[in-house]
Amino acid sequence: MPPSPQTTLDQMRKALLLQREGKPARARPIYEKLLKQDPGNAEATSLLGLCFLEQGYPKRAVALFERAISLSPDEPRYRINLADALDALGDTDAQLAAVAQAAEASVDPALLHRKARLLRQTGRLPEALAAYDTALRAAADALPDHLDILVEFGQTLILAGKHEEAVRVLQFAVSAAPGHRIALLSLADALNLLDRGSEALELLTGSAAAFDVETDATYRLSLANALWSVGDYAGALAETDRALALRIEGSDARLLRGKALYHLGRFPEAVEELERALAIEPGRHESAMTLGLACLADGDLARGWKLAERRVEANLKGLIQRRFSRPKWQGEPLAGKTLMIWDDQGIGDVLRSTSMFAELAEQAERLIVECHPKLVPLLARNFPQVTVRQRSHEGLNALLGGEDFDVQCAFGGLPALLRPDIASFPKSTASLTADPARVAALRARAPLGGSRPKVGLSWTSGNRAGQRGRSYLALEDLLPLLAIEDVDFVLLDYTDRSAEIAALQEQTAFTLHRWDDLDLFDDLETVAALTSCMDLVISANTSVADMSGALGVPTWRFGPVTGTILLGQDNPPWAPATRYLRLDPMRPASDVVPQLVAGLRSWLAGR
Repeated sequence: MPPSPQTTLDQMRKALLLQREGKPARARPIYEKLLKQDPGNAEATSLLGLCFLEQGYPKRAVALFERAISLSPDEPRYRINLADALDALGDTDAQLAAVAQAAEASVDPALLHRKARLLRQTGRLPEALAAYDTALRAAADALPDHLDILVEFGQTLILAGKHEEAVRVLQFAVSAAPGHRIALLSLADALNLLDRGSEALELLTGSAAAFDVETDATYRLSLANALWSVGDYAGALAETDRALALRIEGSDARLLRGKALYHLGRFPEAVEELERALAIEPGRHESAMTLGLACLADGDLARGWKLAERRVEANLKGLIQRRFSRPKWQGEPLAGKTLMIWDDQGIGDVLRSTSMFAELAEQAERLIVECHPKLVPLLARNFPQVTVRQRSHEGLNALLGGEDFDVQCAFGGLPALLRPDIASFPKSTASLTADPARVAALRARAPLGGSRPKVGLSWTSGNRAGQRGRSYLALEDLLPLLAIEDVDFVLLDYTDRSAEIAALQEQTAFTLHRWDDLDLFDDLETVAALTSCMDLVISANTSVADMSGALGVPTWRFGPVTGTILLGQDNPPWAPATRYLRLDPMRPASDVVPQLVAGLRSWLAGR
C-alpha cells in the first residue's frame, strides 16, 4: 500500500536535508524505499540520481535521471541533472542534447547560458553566439547578476574572429563592472588582436587594482602580450618570465616567450623556447609556424621550411588559401607533367619567387604561374616559356572544364622543395629584367638620363599596422640623407606620398623627383623600368626592395632583425645585390638614418 502523501513528503524532506548536509549515503535508502512503494515518483527518482552522482557513480545517475525525464518530460531540472551526470562521464554531445531539449521549454538564463557554453566548448561557434544572444536577452532584466554570460559572449566573439564586436561587448561589461577580472583580461586580448596594444597596456596598468599583481600569473601574461604588441619585446620577456615563475600552465607563456626572444634576435634561445611550447601543445599551429621562422632565422632551412608551412593551418594573416582537386606538388619528378604555381601572399613574395621560375620550367613539361593581375605583364615578358595568367577562383576552373594542370603548389611551399640549404640559392644577381623600351623612355626624363648618381627611396609601407610600423620611417627622418649634394633622389614608393612630401617641403627645402603620370602601384612594368634607372635603392622592408633585388639593382634594405628573407645570413640570399641593415629592436627605426647617411657618403666617395 503506498504511503500517505504526508508521509512521503516527510520522508522526502528528511532525505533532502541529509543531502544538503553532505550525507548522500544516508539519504539514498530513504529514496529507494519511497520508490519501491511509489515507482512513479519522478522527484524521488531524480533526487536518488543526485545521490549517486554526488557519490561518484555517474552511470547509475544517468539511468535515474533518464527515468525521471520519462516520468515528467516537462521538468527542465531533470534534464539539467542529466547534463551534470553526462558531464561527469565526459559525454559532451549527449550533455548538449539534454541541455538543448531543456532549453526549448525554458527561458531560464542559467540554462540558456549552459547551452551556449557547451556549444562553444564543442567548437560550434556560430550556434554558440546565437545561444549567448538568447541567454543575454533572457537575462536582460537582471544583467548584473548574469555578467558572466556577457563576458563569455565577448570571449566567443574573439574565438570567432569578430574582434571589433568583442571589444564593444567587453567594454560594456567592464563599464558595468570595472573590477571584473576576466572581462578586463578578455578585453585586453581583443585589443591586442586588433593591433591596439597601447590601449590594452593602458587598460591593464590602469586597472591593476582589480588584480593581485604580485601573484596573478594570468595578469602578468596578459601584460606581456600587450607589451609584445607595442613592440616592447624586452618588457614582454620580463613579464612572461614573471608569469612562468608564478607557475602559469599551458603553452601560451612559452609561445610568447619564444616570440619575444625571436623578435629580439636571440634565435637559438627562441628555438629552444618554442620547442617547449610545441611539446606542451603539439597541435598548436602558431607555435609550430613560429618555431619554423626561428629555425629559418637561425639558418636551419630544412627544418624551418617544413615547420613554417604550418602557417596554412595557423591561418596566417594575409595568407591566400585556395582549394584544388589536383594534388600538391611534393618535389617528385615533373617530366611530362604540368605544374601550376600560385601566389599565396604579397607582391614581394612573388618577386622573390621568380628566382625559381626558370628551373621549374626546365623540370616540367609545362609551367603555369597564377598571380595578381598587375604582375602578369612583367612576368610574362620575362618568362616567355611559362604560361603566366591572373589567378582565378578555383570553382571557375571546374565550371570551365576542369583544371589544366597535374600538380599545384603555392609559392610559399616552393622553397622547401628547391632551397633546402643556402648552397641551393643561385649566385646570379638578377632574376628579372626591365623592358628596355620603357627604360629608354624614362631616361628621356630629367634627371634620369643625367650623369649624377640616382638613388631611389622608399621609407614606409601602406600597411603600418601593429608592429610593422616600428620598422618604417617618416620622410622627415630622411632629411639628413636628402641634404647630401650631388645626388638625384627619386621616389619609388608605390603608395601616394604627395601629402607627406608637400607638408615637409613647406618647412624644409629638398628635392625628391617624382612624376604624377607614373603609376607605381599597378603598373609594375613601369616600376621595374624606373627602378632599373637607379644606381642605388634605399628602401624599407617592402616590395620596393624586392623589386630592386629581383632586378639586381644595388639595394640597401633596412628592416627588423627577424627579416624572414635573411635565412641566417648577413644579407638575403634571394638577392645577392642587396645589403640588409638590421634595426635595433629596442630602438626607434630612425636610428638607422645616420648609418644610411654615412654609407651614402662613403658610396659616393668610392664611385
